[in-house]
Amino acid sequence: MSNEGFTAGGELSPERTPLGASGSAGSGSLTEVASSTPRRGWLMWLVGWGAAVVAYGAPIVAGLRAFLGPLGQKAQAGDFRRVAFLDAIPEDGSPLSVPVLADRVDAWNRVPNQPIGGVLLRRLGPDKVLAINVFCPHQGCAVEYQAESKRLFCPCHSASFDLEGKRLEPNSMSPRDLDILEAEVRNGNEVWVQFMNFRTGTPEKIPE
Repeated sequence: MSNEGFTAGGELSPERTPLGASGSAGSGSLTEVASSTPRRGWLMWLVGWGAAVVAYGAPIVAGLRAFLGPLGQKAQAGDFRRVAFLDAIPEDGSPLSVPVLADRVDAWNRVPNQPIGGVLLRRLGPDKVLAINVFCPHQGCAVEYQAESKRLFCPCHSASFDLEGKRLEPNSMSPRDLDILEAEVRNGNEVWVQFMNFRTGTPEKIPE
């Protein structure tokens, strides 16, 4: 029989100790297996937690958006609205200031006839009306009609406009002229205006 792997005294040589015996090789392997088990459990827990976030997170986010969304909603604008009767507008061309009302609708309730802006109306003929958004394009202050000087005046920063909405000062604080709106006379005596507000502080007329 071969004596390979044995010492002179008949004992196993340390270099040939089998795996799983009390030697260092078997002990190291068992330690590695034991240490890998908690890591696998941690990874599986992390994957499961991520799947739960994906499954339940989307409905939660959608619910929060639905709950908080009405806080930032505005009344719809851009549609034609009846704002006045023609015979209420002065025939001498003086502007009449009228509010624009609309229903405010959100996920919780509907509030009818809430003010969303205002317009200045001027008669230009038997069935023609000029409609001007009452808000100054500078910072959104409401302009006023001054009958003595026959001009429209913004009290916030002293910008002046003529009755067509044009700026009177070459260095006006307003970045553009007043915003003109589409207006129609319907049914003989009803004034309808396509109302919308526009972004302030810009030379361009950008609807909000």
